[in-house]
Amino acid sequence: MKKSFILALAACGFLTINSGAFAQQTPPPAQAPEQSQRAKAPAPISGDLTNVDTTAKTLTVKSAEGTEVTFKYTDATDISGAKDGPAGLATMKNAKVTVHFTEDAKDMSKTATRVIVQTAK
Repeated sequence: MKKSFILALAACGFLTINSGAFAQQTPPPAQAPEQSQRAKAPAPISGDLTNVDTTAKTLTVKSAEGTEVTFKYTDATDISGAKDGPAGLATMKNAKVTVHFTEDAKDMSKTATRVIVQTAK
Protein backbone atom coordinates (compact mmCIF):
# COMPACT_ATOMS: atom_id res chain seq x y z
CA MET A 1 0.00 0.00 0.00
CA LYS A 2 2.83 2.33 0.90
CA LYS A 3 4.47 1.56 -2.45
CA SER A 4 1.27 2.50 -4.34
CA PHE A 5 1.03 5.76 -2.43
CA ILE A 6 4.63 6.67 -3.27
CA LEU A 7 4.09 5.86 -6.95
CA ALA A 8 0.91 7.96 -7.04
CA LEU A 9 2.69 10.83 -5.32
CA ALA A 10 5.59 10.60 -7.79
CA ALA A 11 3.17 10.61 -10.74
CA CYS A 12 1.41 13.71 -9.38
CA GLY A 13 4.75 15.46 -8.93
CA PHE A 14 5.78 14.55 -12.46
CA LEU A 15 2.53 15.85 -13.92
CA THR A 16 2.75 19.06 -11.89
CA ILE A 17 6.29 19.77 -13.10
CA ASN A 18 5.44 19.04 -16.75
CA SER A 19 2.23 21.09 -16.70
CA GLY A 20 4.33 24.11 -15.72
CA ALA A 21 6.56 23.50 -18.72
CA PHE A 22 3.55 23.40 -21.02
CA ALA A 23 2.21 26.62 -19.53
CA GLN A 24 5.52 28.36 -20.24
CA GLN A 25 5.48 27.54 -23.94
CA THR A 26 5.21 30.63 -26.09
CA PRO A 27 2.11 30.94 -28.26
CA PRO A 28 2.59 30.84 -32.03
CA PRO A 29 3.45 34.27 -33.44
CA ALA A 30 0.57 36.38 -34.65
CA GLN A 31 0.32 36.94 -38.38
CA ALA A 32 2.68 39.71 -39.39
CA PRO A 33 0.99 42.97 -40.43
CA GLU A 34 2.76 42.85 -43.79
CA GLN A 35 1.03 39.57 -44.57
CA SER A 36 -2.44 40.80 -43.62
CA GLN A 37 -1.93 44.04 -45.54
CA ARG A 38 -0.31 42.41 -48.53
CA ALA A 39 -1.63 43.53 -51.86
CA LYS A 40 -4.57 41.53 -53.10
CA ALA A 41 -5.50 40.82 -56.70
CA PRO A 42 -9.11 41.82 -57.43
CA ALA A 43 -10.93 41.21 -60.71
CA PRO A 44 -9.46 43.03 -63.71
CA ILE A 45 -11.06 46.28 -64.90
CA SER A 46 -11.92 46.82 -68.56
CA GLY A 47 -12.75 50.11 -70.21
CA ASP A 48 -11.46 53.02 -72.28
CA LEU A 49 -7.94 54.33 -71.73
CA THR A 50 -8.40 58.03 -70.95
CA ASN A 51 -4.93 59.13 -69.82
CA VAL A 52 -1.33 57.93 -69.51
CA ASP A 53 1.19 60.02 -67.58
CA THR A 54 4.63 58.57 -68.31
CA THR A 55 6.31 60.94 -65.84
CA ALA A 56 4.10 59.98 -62.87
CA LYS A 57 3.81 56.40 -64.20
CA THR A 58 0.01 56.36 -64.00
CA LEU A 59 -2.78 55.41 -66.35
CA THR A 60 -6.49 56.10 -66.11
CA VAL A 61 -9.29 53.88 -67.39
CA LYS A 62 -12.97 54.76 -67.66
CA SER A 63 -14.99 51.63 -66.92
CA ALA A 64 -18.27 50.67 -68.60
CA GLU A 65 -20.09 52.03 -65.52
CA GLY A 66 -18.51 55.44 -66.14
CA THR A 67 -16.11 55.31 -63.18
CA GLU A 68 -12.56 56.54 -63.82
CA VAL A 69 -9.90 54.45 -62.11
CA THR A 70 -6.25 55.50 -61.90
CA PHE A 71 -3.52 52.88 -61.69
CA LYS A 72 0.18 53.19 -60.97
CA TYR A 73 2.45 51.11 -63.17
CA THR A 74 6.04 49.96 -62.78
CA ASP A 75 8.82 48.74 -65.04
CA ALA A 76 7.59 45.22 -64.22
CA THR A 77 4.06 45.90 -65.54
CA ASP A 78 3.38 43.67 -68.56
CA ILE A 79 1.90 45.81 -71.35
CA SER A 80 0.69 43.91 -74.40
CA GLY A 81 -0.81 45.29 -77.59
CA ALA A 82 1.06 48.61 -77.45
CA LYS A 83 4.36 49.27 -79.18
CA ASP A 84 7.12 50.64 -76.94
CA GLY A 85 5.34 49.85 -73.65
CA PRO A 86 4.02 52.83 -71.69
CA ALA A 87 5.20 55.36 -74.29
CA GLY A 88 3.21 53.54 -76.96
CA LEU A 89 0.25 53.21 -74.63
CA ALA A 90 0.28 57.00 -74.15
CA THR A 91 -0.52 57.43 -77.85
CA MET A 92 -3.57 55.14 -77.67
CA LYS A 93 -6.15 57.36 -75.97
CA ASN A 94 -9.67 55.83 -75.93
CA ALA A 95 -8.32 52.35 -76.72
CA LYS A 96 -10.17 49.46 -75.07
CA VAL A 97 -7.98 47.99 -72.34
CA THR A 98 -8.15 45.43 -69.58
CA VAL A 99 -6.04 46.13 -66.51
CA HIS A 100 -5.03 43.41 -64.07
CA PHE A 101 -3.88 44.97 -60.81
CA THR A 102 -3.18 44.63 -57.13
CA GLU A 103 -4.71 46.86 -54.49
CA ASP A 104 -2.80 47.86 -51.38
CA ALA A 105 -4.88 47.17 -48.27
CA LYS A 106 -3.35 50.12 -46.43
CA ASP A 107 -3.81 53.03 -48.82
CA MET A 108 -6.12 51.36 -51.37
CA SER A 109 -3.79 52.36 -54.24
CA LYS A 110 -3.97 50.25 -57.37
CA THR A 111 -0.87 49.04 -59.20
CA ALA A 112 -1.24 47.59 -62.69
CA THR A 113 0.45 44.23 -63.10
CA ARG A 114 -0.73 43.67 -66.67
CA VAL A 115 -2.34 45.94 -69.27
CA ILE A 116 -3.89 44.34 -72.33
CA VAL A 117 -4.89 46.54 -75.26
CA GLN A 118 -7.76 45.00 -77.21
CA THR A 119 -7.08 45.17 -80.91
CA ALA A 120 -9.83 46.11 -83.36
CA LYS A 121 -11.25 43.07 -85.17
